[in-house]
Amino acid sequence: MIEFVLVVLASFLAAIVFTPLVRRMAHRYGIVDRPDPTRKLHGRTVARAGGVAVLMAVLVACSGALLRFNTGLLNLDITPYLGLFTVMIGVMLLGLADDIWTLRGRQKLLGQFVLAMVLIFTGFRIGHVQIFGMNFELGLLAIPTTLVWLLATTNALNLIDGSDGLCSSLGAVISAALGVIAAMNGHFAEASIAFALCGALLGFLVFNFPPASIFLGDSGSLLIGMITGALAIRCSIKGPAAVAFLAPLAILSIPLLDSSMAILRRKLTGRSIYTTDRAHLHHSLKDRGLGDRGLVLIVILMAIITATGAIAGQILGRDWLALIGTGVVFGMLVFTRAFGHAELVLIGRRASSFLRSLTEPAVKTDQIVHHKAVRLQGSRQWETIWNTLVEFAEAEQLCKLHMDLNVPWLHEGFHGSWQRSRQLDRLERWSTCLPMFADGQIVGRVEVTGPATDGSTLAVVGKLLELLEDLTPQVQSILAGDADSLQPAVALQVALGE
Repeated sequence: MIEFVLVVLASFLAAIVFTPLVRRMAHRYGIVDRPDPTRKLHGRTVARAGGVAVLMAVLVACSGALLRFNTGLLNLDITPYLGLFTVMIGVMLLGLADDIWTLRGRQKLLGQFVLAMVLIFTGFRIGHVQIFGMNFELGLLAIPTTLVWLLATTNALNLIDGSDGLCSSLGAVISAALGVIAAMNGHFAEASIAFALCGALLGFLVFNFPPASIFLGDSGSLLIGMITGALAIRCSIKGPAAVAFLAPLAILSIPLLDSSMAILRRKLTGRSIYTTDRAHLHHSLKDRGLGDRGLVLIVILMAIITATGAIAGQILGRDWLALIGTGVVFGMLVFTRAFGHAELVLIGRRASSFLRSLTEPAVKTDQIVHHKAVRLQGSRQWETIWNTLVEFAEAEQLCKLHMDLNVPWLHEGFHGSWQRSRQLDRLERWSTCLPMFADGQIVGRVEVTGPATDGSTLAVVGKLLELLEDLTPQVQSILAGDADSLQPAVALQVALGE
């Protein structure tokens, strides 16, 4: 309808006006993103806090829509909308605080929790879920389900904000799709807010498209995630307050898949979920040779495919179409090994280990050894280092060996696991975790477990320390791309004292 077109246009023009002002203020007060050698690899200082401009544009457009058009808002219970706009301001301020002072992860999560609860108790709650035409009453699970959904969408958009124009363009597609579905379901107030966000992000994208002169910052990415998560609940309500869950899930599938794979990757390799790595979707696509602009266009295309499936499912009453769109996109990424392949390998191997444990005899022998290694990212020859450590583990009769390498500034990641089928009781074994260094930086860790034999434990740990020290120049050679200089056999002999 023409009203929605005007809302998009109004928020677009407002963002065009507000963004340069916010950019100027950000530079003036030092709210900028500076490059560093490990995480932020852009080569210049860029203003952030772009979420301030986006929020101002959304508020202006929504205010204009309320005054000018009959969106039905005045005839509805305004509590949910007051809650939504309050939370929009709150989450922007939370992100702005992080942009200025760099909050701890738990502090941001606590703030998100409080804001999500405000949304839940002002009307944004998933009480009934509709899947394939069947309605499910969540009952006591309604609040925790809604809370998990809001936190997931908020952080998913935050995690994917790692390249110029990526989060703003993806957010524009997501909000536009939510606006279409809201209008189809007769939720015109929610549609107006969604289209206002779409227009604001398109206006901001003028300055954020590669090469960006201003970043969204957490003030923007958290804002987009929280708004789209909340709107997804209201936009897709059908019948007696039942949320047609597959449609919003498909629309938000790209950032949700990215964050889910990140969590799985880190948990299955023993890392903290807050660990920095460069194996997100945008990093993986860049490793395929895409530039910043090509990356944005590819992600937009994928988002359009998933959104089209969701909208088609709503129009035709075929929820499975939403899953097809998402499946096509994820299947293409995995098939081409552009993203998600390593994580699926980790899941598959963990599942096979579990199934194998159900069939192996209760009395296990030291002769059965499970050995697996997965390249998480990059192309350097980490297998050479890994094989050296495996030889050490076999020679010293260790019980378990894990090596996890994470070099985000070079887009390199590798994980290896070796262990005997028979594991000793806790009192009968020792374990230690040691860092791996290169050029004065920690690039990974080695975790080993061995039998607690009197008189030999300290000797084995000493040999391991010698081995890791001897491997340091070889690790540096791999990082420098000089694989020909590796001499793992010599290093192993030195470490073993041969």
